[in-house]
Parts: sequence; structure tokens; C-alpha cells
Amino acid sequence: MSGHGAKPRREWPVSKAEKIFLAGLLLITLVLRVYYVYNTSPKLTLSHDEIGYDSMTVQLLDKQIMGYYSTEPGAFVTPGYPVFLAGTYSLARLLSTDPLITTRVIQAIISTGSVFLVYILARRAGGPRAAGLAGVLAAVYLPSYMANTRILTEVLFSFLQLAYLCALVVSMEKEKVRWHILSGALLGLAVLVRPAIAPFLVVPYLVLLVIKRDIKYFSYLLAAVFAFCIIMSPWWVRNYLVFDKFIIFSTQTGNPMLRGTDPYDVYDRYGPSIIENVPDDQMSRVAMQRIVNGLKTDPWLWIKWFTVGKLSFMWLKPWGAMEAWTRILHLAVLVAMGWAGTFVNLSDRYMRWPALLVIFSTALQLLFIPIERYMYPLTMVMAVMAAVFLDKIVSLTIDSAYLNR
Repeated sequence: MSGHGAKPRREWPVSKAEKIFLAGLLLITLVLRVYYVYNTSPKLTLSHDEIGYDSMTVQLLDKQIMGYYSTEPGAFVTPGYPVFLAGTYSLARLLSTDPLITTRVIQAIISTGSVFLVYILARRAGGPRAAGLAGVLAAVYLPSYMANTRILTEVLFSFLQLAYLCALVVSMEKEKVRWHILSGALLGLAVLVRPAIAPFLVVPYLVLLVIKRDIKYFSYLLAAVFAFCIIMSPWWVRNYLVFDKFIIFSTQTGNPMLRGTDPYDVYDRYGPSIIENVPDDQMSRVAMQRIVNGLKTDPWLWIKWFTVGKLSFMWLKPWGAMEAWTRILHLAVLVAMGWAGTFVNLSDRYMRWPALLVIFSTALQLLFIPIERYMYPLTMVMAVMAAVFLDKIVSLTIDSAYLNR
């Protein structure tokens, strides 16, 4: 992983043809996604988490109380997405439009921005060819269209995660403090939407400190942590003032952890619900107790469940009921090629951090409920992994053919 003595990054000038291609790709993507929103929204009803976010937002705007499925102030979820919804709902009230449709259109715009970030991230490693393929993969991936219609965190988090990765890749290449500050701030914003990614803040720096043993990476880490803490501080102060205790992220962690301890029955389809009548503050303890007891009584079942079992739930099908071609694209390209590219790209100085994030996030999710919805934000990164990997294969083939002439 050493960067000293490595070849400088190859520069690919932006041609007029590339500008036209990218502009056309983004325009077509945006038009199709907005059309999908207006064509689909009248048929949709809110369910489960969506109901909670919707009522929470209305309550926040009308009564200035932030409580998820509660009329009292709470910290069950982080505030990033409710604050975002408060903004879109306020805009809808100002324009006298449907707040749900307004939110879905804005999410379609944001997800088009994610396609742009996928393009930029792939271009840094593979140039226009890899970028074009990654952009097309992200643009045609049907779950992204469906995701825009859901009042859930996935679209906003996916965009912020990609923005963080772009800043992180640049910060490690340019080694300028301002880029590390930007990456830390962007990760803070992503964590305010979904907190599971938070520990990754220190991972790249620890890797470099261990391998290169250069104290400058510790100073870069401090810069990133400082920016992260600045972004998180309003939430920390609010929680301390309201609850008289320090709540770093949210109080809901125990729920997905406990629900992940019901082997092969994450939706409580068989037998009673394992979370019913368990207090929120006891869920993590009960989850750990179930894991320990499970490993004692039926170790093979629990080892399988926390490895191949959960991985199959997380990755073997796309989020939502999709067409056959989407399932093929998901499995053959984003999963098979994407994971192959992930491991290959660990040795690529421009792709190693996105690749490491895929591995880290997947491994971390094994501790919690394994559902494909939570993997959706990583599918955008997998489009990059697959495209850069395929571009490397093409480049090697062309080089080999040229040498054998």
C-alpha cells in the first residue's frame, strides 16, 4: 500500500465528447427518475419506518418535538433524515404541494447526484472508460428508482457516503489538511443520517499509521476527527440538554442487533417476535445473551447464520421486488464482479479506501439484522468496483494483444 515511489496518477483530459456523454447520462437519468416518481407515487402508501419518519417530521414542524413514534423528545434515530424531511416538507407547504411527492422528487435529484459521484470516483482510478461504465450501471439499476419513492434514509445516505469517499480518496492522494477536514465533515453528515459507518472514520488512518509509520497521518486523523465532531456537536449538545446524558448516535442500536439474532427468520415469520416486550435499553444485552446461548446449544447453526447465512440475506437479491434483468445485473455484475473488484482494488492506491469500506460495512452489518435494504447504499460503490475491475481486464487484454503482435 505504499505511496512513496509510486507512479503519479494518470491524468485524463476531459474531452468534449465526454462532457456531452456525462451531461446526457445525468439528464436522462434525472428525467426517468422524476417520471418514475410521478408515475408510481399515487399507488404508494407508507409503511413501517416510513410512517415513523413522516409523523416525526410533521410533529417536528408543528410542535418542535423530535420523537420517533413518540410524542416525547427522543433519540431513537439520528436527526439527519428527519431534518432533511423537515426541509422538504416545509418547501412543499410553501409551494402548496404534496410533501411526499416533493420529497420523492428531491430524492430523485439527489440520487442523480449519486450517479455523478459514482462517475467521478471511477474516473480517478480508471479514466473515462471505467467512469462511463460505472455511471451507466448506477443509472440503470432499478432499485435506485424505487428507493427515491421511499421515505427512508437510503437515498440521502448513499449520496453522502459517496461524497465522503470522493473526498477521502482525494485527501489521501493530495495529503492536504483541508481535504481531510472535508472528508471528516462529510462522514459526520452521513453518520447523522445513518450511524453504522461512524467507526470507519479512523480505519484508513490506522492502516496507514501501521504500514507507513509516519506521524503525519496522525495529524490528518486529528483533522478529520475534529471536523467530524464539529458536525456531530449540535446533536450531542441537544441530547445532553434533553436527557442529561451523552448519547453519541442514537438509542435504537439494540433493536437491529436483537433482530439479527433470530437465525433465518429476520422478519418474524415463524414463531413469536423476539423483540416484543424487551425494553429498548435491554435489547443489546438480550442480543448478546442469545448469541452466547446459541453458540453453546447449536454452534454450527449460529456460525453459519453469522457468516454465509447473513451474507446471503444481504447480497443475493436486490432491494425490492425487481424484474429478472435487474436480479441478473445485481448478481452477475454488482455482486460477482463487484466483490471481485473489491478484493482486486484493495491494491489500487485510488480504490483501496472505497474497497475497504465495502468490506468493513459488510462485516459490521453481520452484527445486526441482515436485510438487503441496508446494503443498497453499497451497491453504488459496487458499481465503481465492478467498472474499474472490468476496465483493468480490458486494459490487460489490450496490452497483452499489443505485446504479442
